[in-house]
Amino acid sequence: MRNYRFLLVVFLLIAGCVANRPALLPPVTSSTEFFHLIATRYDSLHNQEVRASVDLTIDGVRERRASALVRHRFPSDLKLVVGGFGTVVMAARAQNDTLHVHLPRENRYLVGNPEDVLYVLTDVDLSYYAYDRAILGLPNISPIDASRVVRFEPGKENLFLELQHDLYLRRLWIEASTGFLREERVYNADGQLVSARLLSDYHRDDGFFLPRRIEIQQGEDVMLIQIKSRAINTGLSDEDFVLPVPKDATRHDIQR
Repeated sequence: MRNYRFLLVVFLLIAGCVANRPALLPPVTSSTEFFHLIATRYDSLHNQEVRASVDLTIDGVRERRASALVRHRFPSDLKLVVGGFGTVVMAARAQNDTLHVHLPRENRYLVGNPEDVLYVLTDVDLSYYAYDRAILGLPNISPIDASRVVRFEPGKENLFLELQHDLYLRRLWIEASTGFLREERVYNADGQLVSARLLSDYHRDDGFFLPRRIEIQQGEDVMLIQIKSRAINTGLSDEDFVLPVPKDATRHDIQR
């Protein structure tokens, strides 16, 4: 009987490992194939509720760690609450390319393009990745990018992509066996590295493999997001995205 129990435990452990193992990609021979595979991988990812810790390093000086709650509903609704020690430091709501932020301590109300507002608050420029994908660790890749590819190298360990945008160049390293985006670097027109995004610690959450560690490096400015939990395709309602702003809050329209 003990032997049967032992075998049952081993079987369950193996089954669990298989269930949590990402599906292997078929051999990819062109960037067009890759874009199609990645696009279809996230087709059914409609919304997320994420709890994470956020560490900011600005000009080489590490700021205090904060906790964050992120709710995202495809395609453009996002609610972000950042706090620490039981208090809310920042509450934000993004919709239709506009971010509304309330800072309770100063009772300030900031409004503007999401990347512009977040840059003012963090000194980290998320416009290279799209702010919501940067925060959630999603690949900022779509079939539209196929026309921007200037270099594609399929390898045994990594797929390498180079994409030319109007003002910058992006280089991506993707794990060949799984399709996981591991590293993305952005270079300006002079060939200088201006931003790097590192994605690691991929976990399976409700059928989707997504990174738990997201690090964005821009010189001495670093944003580190470590995901604690994700709830995928939950029943988020309009009430979950309400952002109450006091009438006496001082409004600032942000534009870089």
